[in-house]
Amino acid sequence: MNPKFSPAWFATFGRPDPATTAREVDFLARVLPRPPASVLDVPCGFGRHAHALSLRGYQVTGVERDPAVAAEARAAGLAVHELDLRCLDELTGTFDAVICMWASFGWFDDETNGEVFAAMAAKTADMLVLDIYNQAFFRTHQGRGENRGVREDRHVEHNRLRTTLDYPDGSRDSFEWRLYEPDELEALGRPVGLRLDLVCADFSEKPPTSETPRTQLVFRRDTQARCENQQPASSSRKTQAFWPDSSTRSK
Repeated sequence: MNPKFSPAWFATFGRPDPATTAREVDFLARVLPRPPASVLDVPCGFGRHAHALSLRGYQVTGVERDPAVAAEARAAGLAVHELDLRCLDELTGTFDAVICMWASFGWFDDETNGEVFAAMAAKTADMLVLDIYNQAFFRTHQGRGENRGVREDRHVEHNRLRTTLDYPDGSRDSFEWRLYEPDELEALGRPVGLRLDLVCADFSEKPPTSETPRTQLVFRRDTQARCENQQPASSSRKTQAFWPDSSTRSK
């Protein structure tokens, strides 16, 4: 599916309250390399994370597909490239870290999602941070409801979340995400030299549960794997990751 976010979506959901952004950026500051590290924000939207990180001394570059949203972010003083997630190879250079926030990973089929993951990995010298939807939460929170005055209908089919939003003005948005388990993303990281280092929820370093809608994953460049190509297998280190309890993960 090729997601298209309407003006109604941006007007309703595109600008979370400052406290939400502050909590998310506090988490990023705890896990990212220290400023003035370079960070690629994919996609950056209006630039709420990019702006807050810039104020903390980070050198942030954004990628945003929507021309009007990208223009507004640039008008606020941010460096933003108008580019689709699937075209990151057109962006020159690498960054100390890449962040992909607000459930912006998983929009496509498995093959394309894998290509997007690999492209983000190719752009980071050290770290990739993903903020994704938690499959366990959405399997137990399906059906109709209301979200900021918008009627929402969401359901999970196999490993895909399908959501329909009906706005008060009569317009509608439909979205679809692939819901990934941490071990699936860990498997995507291995071939591109990234080690899954942390799995947590609510930007608090606590493990995900069926009551936490989003999960954060921190991958680091696996320099150990490169060393293992030149050293005996007995010298390898075991990867340490913060995994949720097995009872909260879908089988």
